[in-house]
Amino acid sequence: MSKPSCSECRHFYITWDAKTPNGCRLFGIKCKDSPSKIIASAGQGECKGFEPKKKAEAKSGLDLTRKDLW
Repeated sequence: MSKPSCSECRHFYITWDAKTPNGCRLFGIKCKDSPSKIIASAGQGECKGFEPKKKAEAKSGLDLTRKDLW
């Protein structure tokens, strides 16, 4: 199994600080690298708090993938 990507986690966010652009709400950290790298370098191993982002639900309405519309 591959390591989960921070950008696919619901706790990951982009900060306004150019020096520390990546953040993790779960662990309360901001860093230049990926937050999971900081967790690993602190001796905690792989990030145990990874939760995948929820997929956006399809909006009801016009389905632009229908062949009869084109």
